[in-house]
Amino acid sequence: MRKFTCWLWLALVAVLGNLAGQSFTSGEEPAAVVKRVGEDIRYLASDALEGRGPGTAGLQKAADYMRGRFQELGVTGGGQEGGFYRPFQISIDTEVNASETQLVLRGPDSQEIVLELGKQFQPLAAGGQGKVKADLVFAGYGISAPKFEYDDYQDADVAGKVVIVIRREPQQGDEKSVFEGKKTTSHSFIRTKLQAAKKARAAAILMVNDPFTTKQQKQDVLSKPSGFGTSPAGIPFAHVSHDAIHQLLNRAPVKVGDASLMTVETIADKIDETLAPATQPLEGWSAEFRCRFKKVQAEVTNVIGVIEGAGPLANETVVVGAHYDHLGYGPFGSRKPNVREIHNGADDNATGTAAIMELARRFAGASEKPRRRLVFIGFTAEERGLVGSNRYLKDPVFPLEDTVAMLNFDMIGNLGDKGLQLGGVQTAKQFQALADQAIEEDDLKVQMTKMLGGSDHSGFYGKGIPVLFCFTGLTDLYHTPEDDFETINVEGVVETIDFAERLLRGVVEMPERPTFVKPAQRGPRRQAQAYLGIVPNYDAEDKGLRVTSVNEGSPAAKAGVKDDDLIIQIGDVEVLGIEELTAGLRKYRAGQKVKLIVRRGDGKETLEVVLGRPGK
Repeated sequence: MRKFTCWLWLALVAVLGNLAGQSFTSGEEPAAVVKRVGEDIRYLASDALEGRGPGTAGLQKAADYMRGRFQELGVTGGGQEGGFYRPFQISIDTEVNASETQLVLRGPDSQEIVLELGKQFQPLAAGGQGKVKADLVFAGYGISAPKFEYDDYQDADVAGKVVIVIRREPQQGDEKSVFEGKKTTSHSFIRTKLQAAKKARAAAILMVNDPFTTKQQKQDVLSKPSGFGTSPAGIPFAHVSHDAIHQLLNRAPVKVGDASLMTVETIADKIDETLAPATQPLEGWSAEFRCRFKKVQAEVTNVIGVIEGAGPLANETVVVGAHYDHLGYGPFGSRKPNVREIHNGADDNATGTAAIMELARRFAGASEKPRRRLVFIGFTAEERGLVGSNRYLKDPVFPLEDTVAMLNFDMIGNLGDKGLQLGGVQTAKQFQALADQAIEEDDLKVQMTKMLGGSDHSGFYGKGIPVLFCFTGLTDLYHTPEDDFETINVEGVVETIDFAERLLRGVVEMPERPTFVKPAQRGPRRQAQAYLGIVPNYDAEDKGLRVTSVNEGSPAAKAGVKDDDLIIQIGDVEVLGIEELTAGLRKYRAGQKVKLIVRRGDGKETLEVVLGRPGK
């Protein structure tokens, strides 16, 4: 056990000692509590709620269910106009504006191939919208990889041209492939292909599926418009069917030596065999391609209930949160993206949602008010990138400077031999002692971890607020349609709630507010990613990466990055979204000073940031 000053330790023992004998469920039989919590989880994870995906009626039903529970308990609303909802809109998809989209291939002697939208071609939002009329060039796999001595763009003039490229990379499935054997290298990534084409100054890209994958899947499937993301790279981009490309190649074959290659498969075979690019203009042929997109918006809401405190610490707030949204019908976020089924999300996160409703019941039914205010929040759009919790942090009900702690529940439905994983005990000076004492008063096995990312508590931590995180581990059912109520250990959920209540009461009753501690890293890991210190807005549709908030004291804060800045470059890496920022942070080292370019309002700012090391 960690050492504390004598007065602090005695105060903590006194707080928890007074709680040790309490019956937090007012003498209820354990079976009754299990039944109630189980019914909450069962309803939230039922097919009637459609996987609680944004844009579904089921997500609103879940919000209504939480509101009804708070009202039943007499909890005060923390939403708009005294209600429980704080709604906002998010983009949930990108659609093609069909009336302003077309792709026509034109050749000699008035030849024309008009492609059918959605069947023979699909514009992709990852490229961006635009209008192009230019000559066609076949450009192999669209790869520029000097490291592997392979470059489809070397000595090729594609400036201002529309390039046709094959998806992924040569020699797939070959253990002897120069592209790291059977591993997938970054040259397969869509963003890498977009960047390579832009660097070669191509005007647009038409991508066709690679034969290796279509043989395995036994079908040639076009991606949906948002399939590769929605941050536009600034170059019109379409996914085109084998059928359409074969129509073209039958009239304008790719020539390698004496061979005239008229199918994507024969071209790929030849490149695999020789590992030599087959880039060449398709003489006499051009493409007229135009595309526009429109955003599909959905209104979502955080659900907020408040139990006011009493006494001198009543103005301090403890947030108790869990996200109640999930993946709907997929495919967004699903580990089975080709399966359109309801993803009920029983563990993720009907269990956590049930926990905050049960804790609200217990505190609302207490004979005395807590010493600090409790704010219970059902966060929405967590699966879209912590959108709901970040929205709350930007516009909190109560000031963040008076928010002294946050307790988060995310996936507590699989309590087993490994026990409960409790994260965040290192984020406040007093939490270790609180946790140790709570464990002594409980038979529950608790494993304390340093896990801080990946859920709604992380934004609070970034604002300098101590956090605690309850989690019972990932299973093979995570983000699949099989995450159903029948797989949940409801008794284990109640055990976790009982333990968390004891811990939460300890936080609420502390004589002094928790002292925030930024945990030190044990030591630098080789090739560890450098640290910038921002909370990104994954929901933004900008060409760049929008900053939701800047972590206090972080390298970004010291460099002058501000909330709502749009990062467009780090060092010499152009930032189109989170993928490029991550690549930039991997390229540069902690301690290195790099240029960071942001768009702020109508202008640009060039900042200098000294990258940090996570935990420092």
